[in-house]
Amino acid sequence: MLNRLRIAIVIVAAGFGLSPAWAGGVTAEQYEQKLKGYDPQSIEAAKFYASTFDLIGSWKKSSPQMEQGMANRIKAKNPEITEEQSKLFIKTFEDVALTEGAQALERGAVLALLDLMTKDELISLQNFYTTPTGASILKKFGAYSERLAEVRGVMKSDVLPHALDAAKAKLKESGVDVKL
Repeated sequence: MLNRLRIAIVIVAAGFGLSPAWAGGVTAEQYEQKLKGYDPQSIEAAKFYASTFDLIGSWKKSSPQMEQGMANRIKAKNPEITEEQSKLFIKTFEDVALTEGAQALERGAVLALLDLMTKDELISLQNFYTTPTGASILKKFGAYSERLAEVRGVMKSDVLPHALDAAKAKLKESGVDVKL
């Protein structure tokens, strides 16, 4: 039974796109190698700005809802798994996601910033977010992210279904019945 649980952990992790080569396929070693192609000040500023996203803190905030959803999903698809096994699965998943996963996401964020922004832009971001106003804005990012999650929920529950119905109705007017 425990072996099946380990297999399930690997399958779910793969389903979430988790692998040792996260961050766009960039391992920690490849990441360090890529950084050698960038200016040290740009790297410092990109790392600073990427750290402001507080990926681990955000994960921990949403963790209780995620745990409950995952527990329900595990139980529905694996009725033979005990409560203890389900908790082990979830703890293992979170431990890996909060260590390797967060590091990989941060590496990806740093590389994206370095690829998309100039040295001056990165340094300006770092300079701004270290001011009292910038620090105040950073403190509000968590609440802002939560609100964006609500907006995405509205998009999923209201906007997208309405838009799909309108598009299907428009084509139906011309005799085409689109099935989705």
